[in-house]
Amino acid sequence: MIKVEIAGIAIDKASNSPVVLLRDIKEKKRILPIWIGPYEAEAISQGLRGEKFKRPLTHDLILSILRGLKVDISEVVVSSLTDDTYYAEIYLKKDNSIFKIDSRPSDSLALASKNKVPIYIDEEVMEKGSIKLEIDENQKIQDIRKYMEDINPEDFGKFRM
Repeated sequence: MIKVEIAGIAIDKASNSPVVLLRDIKEKKRILPIWIGPYEAEAISQGLRGEKFKRPLTHDLILSILRGLKVDISEVVVSSLTDDTYYAEIYLKKDNSIFKIDSRPSDSLALASKNKVPIYIDEEVMEKGSIKLEIDENQKIQDIRKYMEDINPEDFGKFRM
């Protein structure tokens, strides 16, 4: 498993769709882009910014239910890429038991960003779907977003949301 961080969210100009950028923590120039929906992109952004609302949004509600049941999210994993679709798993811990739940990557990343839990990508998935940026190590995330704005989606293959 490869530990990653959410490097940011960009907009694919060709499809006008949000793309979450997952960056390898050790090899910072390696990025896995995953096209997601606008609502999930907003939820991930809110989690990254630490925004709180008076009333719970969907992912906040899920976290509240889990807390009420004394269940913790231990990690999320982008686990496979099948027929151009990414799959993820959410690992839940209650007492000494671990439960694995199937999830869309966008939902698992929204929960991870709001709950500050580790994010991993299966090595084979990272190998298949990642791109290697040829930028200086000190470049800011704005440079990655600029790169994503000008990139052709065919460079990655066609990945469904």
